[in-house]
Formats: sequence, C-alpha cells, structure tokens
Amino acid sequence: MFIHRVSSTDMELVLLISLFLLTANTFGDGTGSDVTRLIVKEDDDAILMCSFSESIIDNMFDWKKQEDKKKEVFFYNKGKHYNNGRSGQDEQFKGRVFHFEDRLKSGNASIVIRKTQPVDSGNYTCDFPLHSPPTPTYVELIIRASPKPYVTIINATKNGRALLECSVEGASPEPVVEWMDGAGNILHAEEPEVTKNKEKENSFNVILLINVNKSDRYTCVSTQEKIDHQISNKIYVPINASGGMSTAAGGHIVGLIVGLILGLILL
Repeated sequence: MFIHRVSSTDMELVLLISLFLLTANTFGDGTGSDVTRLIVKEDDDAILMCSFSESIIDNMFDWKKQEDKKKEVFFYNKGKHYNNGRSGQDEQFKGRVFHFEDRLKSGNASIVIRKTQPVDSGNYTCDFPLHSPPTPTYVELIIRASPKPYVTIINATKNGRALLECSVEGASPEPVVEWMDGAGNILHAEEPEVTKNKEKENSFNVILLINVNKSDRYTCVSTQEKIDHQISNKIYVPINASGGMSTAAGGHIVGLIVGLILGLILL
C-alpha cells in the first residue's frame, strides 16, 4: 500500500514497471512527440512514468494535467514537494499523488495516483524546468469504468410485443450500447438516452429501449471503442403462439411484484 512517501524494493519496482508495460502503449501525437497511453481500472492506482538521465535529488520536476486550465498534479524542487508543506497543488490530487523518493538518485520522476476515478482521465506532462532544451514526457491516462449492462422487460402486451430496457450506469469512456438478437444481428432500436453521471464526473449513463415481437434470447452490448473493451448481458423473452407472454414470463413478473409487496410488509 502506498503511503505519503512511496518506497519499494528492487523487486517491487520491477513488478510496478511490469504492470505499467502491460497496460500502456506509446504512439505519436502528430507533433513528433511520443505519448504513452495508460489504461487503468477505476479505483486502481495509476503509475505515470517519467525519468531523467541523472540524479534529480537536487533538481526540479513538474507534473501537470493539460486541460482548459492546467492543473498542478505534483511538483518537486530539491526535496520540497506537495506532500511535505509546499502549496499550489490542485484540490483534485491532494493526498492522492506520491513520488518514489528512494529512486530520485537514479533519475526516476515517476508518480503514482491512488484510487483513480474517471475524472482523472486526461493528458499529463512531466517536465524538468531547469533543463534546456525542455524534454517533457507525455502520458494520456484513461480510467476505465465498465459496468455490466442491466437488462429487463419493462412492458409486455397481449399482442405479442415486449419492451426491453438496457441500462448502463457510470461508464467511462462513453460506451456505444446496442441490442442484438440470438443470431447476433444488431437490432434497430430507439435513440439511446445518454446523460452525464451526477456522482462521477467524466462518466456516463446510457438507456436503450427496444420493442420485440418474438421469442428469443436478446443481448445488450456495451462497447467502449476507445479502449477496445466490450461487456454484455442477456435476457430471454418467451412469447407464445397466441401472441402473449408465456406462463413462465408472466410468473416471473408476478413473482417480482409479490416479492416487492412482501418486502414492503416486512419494512
């Protein structure tokens, strides 16, 4: 567990770097600079790598988050930094960002952000202000929140139609949500209702409805194209020959209602 001054043995450092390499890749940003893309699961720690060619114990390094207004993430200057009295750190990162003090001698200016949230997603730079010319390091941090879709029958009619709802709450990055039939065909559905999650900044809620008129196993698929991630959930809709919902489905709905009533009585 990381504390205010993050230290590690050689073996621990190897494990941290290995974890970083498994979740990061590097690409160009179109300006000739390399950008490391790091994908981290929500609530996990993120290690942002940065290094210098010599000891930085008596040097200076500065981590910023590049937004409309740059945010101060972590600043180190000859032993003084945000975790030992220096002021100026953005509120978003207070008490959550630490450096590897025992690795400064080898030029390691990496930092760790603890318990990441979707709001931490963005572009970061590590710079050495005393070095000329500037040699910044660029990191794109993506916090992945991929909740499993919740699927349910919200309305069933006697004419053999059922209205299905798929709900995805708190996903980041924003997902594309689709309904598929049992054969894997994408079904035409209503336009999804997409809203920003009020509890978690930079995450989204998506609701997608669809009308179906035949018995089948339907799948709701949530795809986050930016991070090549996909998750789904299935529901079986039984419609009998007369065009109504089968006894099994009706019994399921009745059971839910009875359960709710019993729950209210107990309360």
